[in-house]
Amino acid sequence: MYKLEDFLVVAEKHEASDIHLSTGEHPRLRVKGKLHSLGGEGVLLAEENIMKIMESTLHENQKERCRKLFQENGSVDYSYEVSLAGKSIRYRIQVFRSMGQLSIAMRRIHYDIPNFEQLNLPPIYRKVMENPEQKGIIIVGGETGSGKSSTLAAMIGHIAKRPDKHIVTIEDPIEFVFRDTKALVHQREMGVDFPNYAEALRAVLREDPNVIMIGEMRDAETVHAAIKAAETGHLVLTSLHTATAAWTFSRVLNFFKEAEHDAVRINLSYNLLAIMNQMLLPSDEETVGLIPATEVFINTPSVRQYLREKEKESELSDVIKEGHDGMHSFNMSLARLINEGHIGITEAKAYSHNPQELAMLIKVTNA
Repeated sequence: MYKLEDFLVVAEKHEASDIHLSTGEHPRLRVKGKLHSLGGEGVLLAEENIMKIMESTLHENQKERCRKLFQENGSVDYSYEVSLAGKSIRYRIQVFRSMGQLSIAMRRIHYDIPNFEQLNLPPIYRKVMENPEQKGIIIVGGETGSGKSSTLAAMIGHIAKRPDKHIVTIEDPIEFVFRDTKALVHQREMGVDFPNYAEALRAVLREDPNVIMIGEMRDAETVHAAIKAAETGHLVLTSLHTATAAWTFSRVLNFFKEAEHDAVRINLSYNLLAIMNQMLLPSDEETVGLIPATEVFINTPSVRQYLREKEKESELSDVIKEGHDGMHSFNMSLARLINEGHIGITEAKAYSHNPQELAMLIKVTNA
């Protein structure tokens, strides 16, 4: 029977970003963006084995809550920290059922807080964070595994260099742990420090923060809380599971009833600072590993109307493609990665939401 330590040792050796354990399947590691099977032919995981691994990752103060959530929802998220060969390692874990079978997905979380350069993010990310007194909402968008948490950590890490700032994070679970910062940082974890997001969001403005990080936009209540915090003089950082910047804005609106859309548009036109979407691609440069392709919308006064007016919302993508103020589309980012030798044209087209447009952009760029 497999033990959790078996997987942790191999994952650390190969610098795997994720461990996947599924009933009736081979264990798998994700290394440099690609899944690799472990074990010989016929060596498959049994549900009893996975259940024991789950139990071994739960601390006493997590067990009751996590078991209850798993029974009610069919899935549960939590953090796990352990010492391996004298080295502390941390994972974000999701336990879930798929076609009735138990599975575990484990994402490695590093203690070192990355900066924008280490994440290979374009200069606009740092520029957006340069004004420590700005107020408003920054949304980091992307699909699962796109590096949203790392980008938010880099943003928090950048602000945390200032001793005059108080940062409060609301997370489920806590991923990056901020230590030895000049700023005052309070990290609050659901199930440990608060019972649910609604309660945490009601309380956060009474905690005298300068910066609030909401791990994920979950519903209309979360968006309302973010807007209220921005209106009362706070910088709010958050994430959303969406593929493009335009879809991120649409997704925020769709949390609300249609009758509320006009009011939400007006609020966001004044309080939204930026939407920064990303995806991670395997770089052809072996020393790089994964490289982000990005799409960035900056809400400058000249483009607020595209958020405020329903008739102009469909033109949001066109505004991004114009490339003003550091804005750029995914295709513009992919074209840059091609020119820098990180990715080939064929692979870039596979990741593009509009391969024909990318082909034309490459042709114009190389003309």
